Amino acid sequence: MDRRNLLKLAGAAAATGALVDPPWKRLADTLAGSRAPDTATVTAVENKTRSFFEAEETIPARQLVATLRKHYRTLKSLTENSTNEGLRRRLLTSAGETEALAGWTMFDIGRPAEAAQVFRQALDTARAAGDPALATCILGYWSYLLASDGDTPAAVRMLADASEHVRGSDAATQAWILARRAEEQAMVGDTTSAVRSLDQAVAVFDYVPAGPGRPWTSFFTANRLGSLAVSTYGRMGHRETDDLAASLLSSLTPTETKVKALVLADLATSVARHGDYDRLAALTDNAAPLATRTEASLAIGRLWDVVELIPADATGTPREVRGRLTAQLSSA
Repeated sequence: MDRRNLLKLAGAAAATGALVDPPWKRLADTLAGSRAPDTATVTAVENKTRSFFEAEETIPARQLVATLRKHYRTLKSLTENSTNEGLRRRLLTSAGETEALAGWTMFDIGRPAEAAQVFRQALDTARAAGDPALATCILGYWSYLLASDGDTPAAVRMLADASEHVRGSDAATQAWILARRAEEQAMVGDTTSAVRSLDQAVAVFDYVPAGPGRPWTSFFTANRLGSLAVSTYGRMGHRETDDLAASLLSSLTPTETKVKALVLADLATSVARHGDYDRLAALTDNAAPLATRTEASLAIGRLWDVVELIPADATGTPREVRGRLTAQLSSA
């Protein structure tokens, strides 16, 4: 290319901002306070927020904590520098989404008090953003914290509250919360409500549009809905639990490691209740390494429940399974 054409190309690039104003420079200038956030900058940080939710499915929670904190600080700075109300609300929403995921990672790595604090802050951010669907997401995450603490009735009430925020909108979030309600309703023995909630979740899921939805629903595929169904069936002692779990496991992709760990843990719980210890040994030997490697707190918690289902004074195979599973989970 001769010098004249090179200068023309450079001039055209400069006119479109490709050379003098690339995205990284706009972001740097905005963070330095020398310019207000523009649409391109806000879109870039929104995409970054979404990428964290997608990464959470395969990356251990501990690896995400520091990165999420840094990203939140960026969003907070951008929000403070924003003069456009529409862009400011988008930034607040992205900040609330980041807080919600940060709370979830805190729960995943066994720091429940910090998780609850972050969830409270995230709810304040969701209200400031005027984003009820985001509030639903936060309450959905928080319900796991209550359930893990043994307060299942409170989790059911929180999920009922969460449902009200998205009634008639956001089908993916609705379906997730309904399936979560089914899971916890089954836990307290309300099988009629559990079946009804699960049926509603499946019906609503049919209306989830194609393409990306809200960042927190990136995980909520048909397989994730299926894993909630397996959990609900297992807690009810449903005779079709095994068949449903087998069908789901055969359809999982290699990247759905946390879902696989959770399904195996739920199936192990069902098998433990029936006292089939030879099969339980195979299930837990598969589930425990997956759960601990990915720091999948839900699966780890349910595998600890399996330990409690095996009598402490057991002998033979039950004792071996209990001891091996305890050792695997304790090494996490």
